[in-house]
Parts: sequence; C-alpha cells; structure tokens
Amino acid sequence: MPATFEHFGLRFLYPDNWVSVVDPEGGVTLQMPNGGFCSILREETTNSEAVILDQIAAAIGADYGEVEKELLPIDAFLDEGVAADLRFYYLDLMIVSRLIIAPLDGQRFVIQFQAECRDFDANEAVFSAIIKQLRETEPNQTRS
Repeated sequence: MPATFEHFGLRFLYPDNWVSVVDPEGGVTLQMPNGGFCSILREETTNSEAVILDQIAAAIGADYGEVEKELLPIDAFLDEGVAADLRFYYLDLMIVSRLIIAPLDGQRFVIQFQAECRDFDANEAVFSAIIKQLRETEPNQTRS
C-alpha cells in the first residue's frame, strides 16, 4: 500500500518502501531504497526560478565538478515555473538530478528527484506520478 506525503499543504502518494525524513529547516526528503531521493523544499526567497536553478547547479558543481544542465519544458510537469535535468559524475556513476521550481498551493517549491542514471530511469514513472498528483491537486488552476 502506498504511503502518503502531507506537508506544506501538498498531498500525494509515494512507494511505501521510501523513507520520509523531515528537515526542521522546512524541507522533506523521501529516500529511495537504492540511494536516490525526492526532496521538496519550500522556497521563500524572491529570487527568480532561473536564479535559484543556477544557484543549485553551482552548489552541485562546487561539490562534484562539472555539471551539465538541460532545460526542460515546464508544461511537461506543471503549469508554470522552470524545470531542468542536471547531470554530473560521482565516483564513476552518472547522477541525474531533475529540478522543478514552481508555485503550488500559493507557495513556491523546489522539487528534486535524484538518483544514479539507471535508478533514475527505473523510477521515472514514479517521479512522473508524483508530479501528476501535484498538478491535479493545484487549487485555483483552470485546466482545459
């Protein structure tokens, strides 16, 4: 039976073998059994989504070296915001980090799905299902 995420006014189902870790600073991380994770942070700065994305990419680059950034069409995920895949190497593994920075429920969030590339591909349907649930539960959004 799936587990339920309920924080920050957001609600969605996720696999029950993922472990939820609440950060007292205002974030939640769902750890996957294989080492990947989903992180949801409420973003309270006034920086643009593009600036936040660049700051995250720079922080990852400072820790892991070169980071490849590929902007993705936000409408594939949510109605507004910015989305990108970041790719970098850790040891000999290619890591994929999908970032979505978008407003939800009147707040702005940074949603990050990250895993080694094979695990990322294996879990992409789960990531998409989480985003779909967030998209469907957005209040005050008109869908055509």
